[in-house]
Amino acid sequence: MSNLLDLILFGIFVAAVIAVRLARTERARRYAVNALFLYVLAVHAVLAAARRDAWPFATHGVFLEKADEQRPLSNVRFVGVDNSGREHPLDPDSWSPISVRTLEVWWLVDFPRLSPHEQKSVMAFLLEKAQAARVARPSVLRLLAAPPWYSTEPAEAASTLPYAGFRAYLVTRIPAQKLATRAESSRLLAQFP
Repeated sequence: MSNLLDLILFGIFVAAVIAVRLARTERARRYAVNALFLYVLAVHAVLAAARRDAWPFATHGVFLEKADEQRPLSNVRFVGVDNSGREHPLDPDSWSPISVRTLEVWWLVDFPRLSPHEQKSVMAFLLEKAQAARVARPSVLRLLAAPPWYSTEPAEAASTLPYAGFRAYLVTRIPAQKLATRAESSRLLAQFP
């Protein structure tokens, strides 16, 4: 049913674009453009509220293959470490103006290419950004802003303890198992200091 709904939304979008192209008068074209604009805004608003995507109404790159609930998925998880060694999840908005997804891709592709000194500098910078985000007051704009993509997990409450360290893990999960048992594996990629 979801694919059928996506197809219907896309069909309406294509029809609206064709209507703009075929409009014969300036007034008709302006009306068609306004209708297309309002349609796109309305669909984005509904999908953002529902926290789902319906291509082409997405804010992230389209996946190139169909999802498989048995196929392992991996991502980078960044955590702050307090003086007692306890790990705390970091606010995904700590890395603003880039999204956590962008940082994850950069980390996997470019971080390993850096020298050890450059890697330490990067982790010190990220620790500083995470610490600044931990003590920052939440902005009203943050509540109004759309997430970098609609399936971002909500941020957990910030730690009350200052971060003394930073760790990055490669977390791998199989969606069917994660849903059933919350099972996932993690491997430490880097830590600072």
